[in-house]
Amino acid sequence: MKRLMMVIFVALALAIPGWADNADLSPQEAYGRIFSCDEKQVGQYFAADFLSVIPAEKIIEIRKIYIDTLGKYKEARSTDSGYRLVFEKGEADSKIKINADNKVSTLWFGAPEFTSDTFEAVKSELKKLAGDISICLLQHDTTKEATKEIFVLNPDKALGCGSAFKLYLLKALEDSINRGERSWSDIIELREEWRSFSSGLLQEWPAGSRHTLETLAGLMISVSDNTATDHIYHLIGVDKLRSYFPASCADLYNTSQVLKLKFFFPADAEKYLKADAAGKKAVLDAMDAIKPSEIASISAIYNIDSPVLVEEIEWFISTRELCNVIYSLRDSRLIRINPATGLVDKKDWHIAGFKGGSEPGVLNYTWLLQKTPESPFYTLSCTIVNSQKAVDSDAFNTLASRLLKLTAAL
Repeated sequence: MKRLMMVIFVALALAIPGWADNADLSPQEAYGRIFSCDEKQVGQYFAADFLSVIPAEKIIEIRKIYIDTLGKYKEARSTDSGYRLVFEKGEADSKIKINADNKVSTLWFGAPEFTSDTFEAVKSELKKLAGDISICLLQHDTTKEATKEIFVLNPDKALGCGSAFKLYLLKALEDSINRGERSWSDIIELREEWRSFSSGLLQEWPAGSRHTLETLAGLMISVSDNTATDHIYHLIGVDKLRSYFPASCADLYNTSQVLKLKFFFPADAEKYLKADAAGKKAVLDAMDAIKPSEIASISAIYNIDSPVLVEEIEWFISTRELCNVIYSLRDSRLIRINPATGLVDKKDWHIAGFKGGSEPGVLNYTWLLQKTPESPFYTLSCTIVNSQKAVDSDAFNTLASRLLKLTAAL
């Protein structure tokens, strides 16, 4: 449900004016100090402006991720674009700048890369994570219409997938357009009663503002805009949408209904969970009647970091199902807008399509990937759910990155 969080190992970057290439402290020496010094000393190697944005505690946390993942730091080799950090079990790209006071003013780390990695090694690490995990990596041969399992871990277990459910709305919408019922150029006016909450942009736009259907769908997929999503949800209709979703989504709801039940009206959520089909519909209708602007505590939603009913009210879909639906959208331009920058670089793939989803306790990534126009397609879907605490997104991101690199090497 939240906007996809920037992966931590690519987020540590801050450009500070006044850096100097002629500083006495060499980059190699700086890397050695950062990775080898006592934790209490880390802060002394960074410029004050840098630390005002990224504190020493965060640097220590990121340093630990790399050492835990790749082993002991060994050296930094100069490259055309920066430096290649060498560890016992792998390497990572990095960029660094040092100011005239011999303080690090800019620092960036790329994703950890294992010197020798295997799917079995990744599976072993995945099994150590707290929570329920489902992974599915499939190869699709379009010429033979054949599908092959490459890597799976509980692929048929239906887990909450957050906003990844929006792939099904896009599929239903594309089918409707292909049947001539709608057009991408159709103009849709935003309706107050269909407004949802962040993530996205349109929750701030006034009712009556006009947008093409293609713009709404593009926002729904690329930035997970919930208001755009709910407009598409209502335009298609819940009865029609039910035919697209797997049986594991016996309960189907829009984003506004879910967010209201989980985070604003817990008594209604309990009522919903105990109700029969008619009672559940009545509760959802009541949620639809409440406008976000009528909720006094709306800002509270942005401060929630603990799981809320992630095993009770969610879109429960297996990673195999998510692989299948994103593969069915392989010709869609919209899934290619945002490939999950930070984990996937568009230039590394001929096609890189993506939709993910998250809320406290839930994280999903689902990709469609093709290396060349003649290559088979790959679909990779990764879900982790923890009903007790926030998922370990740093560890999960690292393992997802390893799966992507193994896929690229196939």
